Parts: sequence; structure tokens; C-alpha cells
Amino acid sequence: MKYYMYIGGQQQGPYDESELLSHGLNASTNVWREGMTDWQLAGQVPELSYLFAAPAGQPYSPQQPSYQQPSPGYAGFPSQPMPDNYLVWAILVTLFCCLPFGIVSIVKASQVSSLYRGGDYQGAVAASESAKKWAIIGAVCGFLLGGVYAAIASNAGM
Repeated sequence: MKYYMYIGGQQQGPYDESELLSHGLNASTNVWREGMTDWQLAGQVPELSYLFAAPAGQPYSPQQPSYQQPSPGYAGFPSQPMPDNYLVWAILVTLFCCLPFGIVSIVKASQVSSLYRGGDYQGAVAASESAKKWAIIGAVCGFLLGGVYAAIASNAGM
């Protein structure tokens, strides 16, 4: 028997019963086939109930599972807060002060989050400190070079 599914605001199908699960069918998907008066939830269609059968001894529940954000302190997730990545400062230094040092700062700043989420807290702290250091070096060099340029320009004008 061929079924149509309504997923993501669009009608899809027709699909054979054996193809439905591979095309994203779940118990709360609206389905329709010839002979049905209206669209129904797949979990309420008797002919499709075998697709949602629960393991032996467990009743079937069509509710969606609830997902929770992992709490700090579980294995692999640092309990300390994520260090600042200084990405805003790195971008500002790159745009307005010193491009090479700003780029190094951006690279280091972008590593902070991935190291932290990967469980490497010490690596995240080191990347954060490095991003801050390169942003400061870039800002200082940019201001010094700007000052030298202004001095040369004002002397050339006299």
C-alpha cells in the first residue's frame, strides 16, 4: 500500500510501507493513503503500528524524548566556566591596527571554544591567554606605527 507523508510543510510520496521510516516517518508524522478520509498521525494508523512497536515489556509512548543540556561536572565537561576568547578584540585589532598580529589573535580566539568543549580546559585557557597577548601586541604595534607615520607626515609637511 502506498502512503503520502506531510513533513516540513510539504507533502511527500507516495512511498511503500517499507520505505516510510527511511524517509523520516515517526509516530507524529501525518500520513494519508487512498481509502482514508483525512490525514492521520502515523502512530494512530493501525496498519502502521508495527513500525512503532516498543521492545518487549515496554509500552509504546508516542511522545518525543526530552533532551537536556549536560550539567557542568559530568565526565568530559569542565566544571570551570569557559575562558574569554577575546574574539571581538582580535577582530578589531585586525581591522584597525595590525593585520598579521590580529590574524594570529583570531586563530587563537577561535580555538578556545573547541578546546573547552572537547574537555581540554587548560588548552582553552592557554589559547585564551594567547589570543589576548596577540591582540595587545597588535594594538600596541598599530598605535606605535600610527604615531611614527603621523610624525613623519607632519615633518614632511613643514
